[in-house]
Amino acid sequence: MPFNDLDAVKAVIDDHTCAIVLEPIQEEGGITPATPAFLQGVRELCDKHQALLVMDEVQCGMGRSGKLFTYMHYGVQPDILTTAKALGGGFPIIAMLTTEDIASVMAVGTHGTTYGGNPLACAVAEAALDVINSPEVLSGINERHARFIQALHDINAKHHVFTQVRGMGLLLGAELAPGYQARARDFLHADELEGVMILNAGPDVIRFAPSLVVAFDDIAEGLARFEKAVAHVTRSD
Repeated sequence: MPFNDLDAVKAVIDDHTCAIVLEPIQEEGGITPATPAFLQGVRELCDKHQALLVMDEVQCGMGRSGKLFTYMHYGVQPDILTTAKALGGGFPIIAMLTTEDIASVMAVGTHGTTYGGNPLACAVAEAALDVINSPEVLSGINERHARFIQALHDINAKHHVFTQVRGMGLLLGAELAPGYQARARDFLHADELEGVMILNAGPDVIRFAPSLVVAFDDIAEGLARFEKAVAHVTRSD
């Protein structure tokens, strides 16, 4: 269904719906954050129809948005939250967080997982969580966010390649202007030539998801190289 479209949710949820699953920031679909009204409306619909609200924070969680989990920006509490990837700092592990009421009906064997809580994975995850969920790391994300946003706006003022820069914390998406639609890969290839690794989120969005503790000098250097790549693409037209 269309993201941030509460009417679309209303059209499908009914008394037989068990759960609504969503990402508070739609990552692969273009780095699109949910609006507060949308998430609050979905929470109300789930309560009305006795459906569970499940938030997938595999990519946007673990500090990526500037808070430990993205839902914390919205004042909307999920019934279930999933996390992985950054939880293990690169080591395979996943976790499901839920309320005591829901957990009380789950017996051993109810929920299976490939990358569950073996002792080594849990030790690594605990260490990663201790680092990420610290005031120093979380507060630093906002300053790094501001530097990325300012630099991307400066680049766009010169080259006019984006219609919008959006996202939260250090999960950002720059949507390509109509003249560059469906050419995200061209920018990625140009970046490789400049020694920069970036991602795309669909064919029309350049994605930036750096380390939560990336050095400020590295931000400046990386975005300077990114601007050279942008200039290379625009000159080739």
